[in-house]
Amino acid sequence: MSDPLPWERGPQPAPREPGLSVDLRRCIGCHACSIACKTAHELPLGEFRLRVRWLPRPGGNQLAFVPLFAESCDLGAAARAHGLAPECVRACPTEALRYGERAEEDSPLRRFEAAEQAQPFGGKAATHAAITYVGLEPWIPGAVGKGVPLDPSDPDPIYEQGGAS
Repeated sequence: MSDPLPWERGPQPAPREPGLSVDLRRCIGCHACSIACKTAHELPLGEFRLRVRWLPRPGGNQLAFVPLFAESCDLGAAARAHGLAPECVRACPTEALRYGERAEEDSPLRRFEAAEQAQPFGGKAATHAAITYVGLEPWIPGAVGKGVPLDPSDPDPIYEQGGAS
């Protein structure tokens, strides 16, 4: 038997200090998280709180997929009020997004972050303070350009063609 669905478990206590960790090793660049966020918050075309950047890796033909969160991200406050994880976390097919309690030193999220050496995203495109990244290579912060805001000059795919002004 599979794990119970969120509504079958009943409400879960909301974290006192919610946090999110992005495992870049697991992200496949599918945009499910950004679409779930955009849908949940009814954001207009061209506006994002979460955007997955496709970045060419140095010296190769491979891409790095990097979900970036805007400072306006509320970590799914509406979902949390009902005992659910944020929409982006629930939508991720690879479990690249982990959500949990940050206030408790021994919480599963904090243990994961410590074991995997999670770190905040820095640089010009610094994102939400409650979000850490696993597998963040040194070249990535300098390669994201403007970060979350939509920019027509960005080379990565955008599923909202014509949405930028």
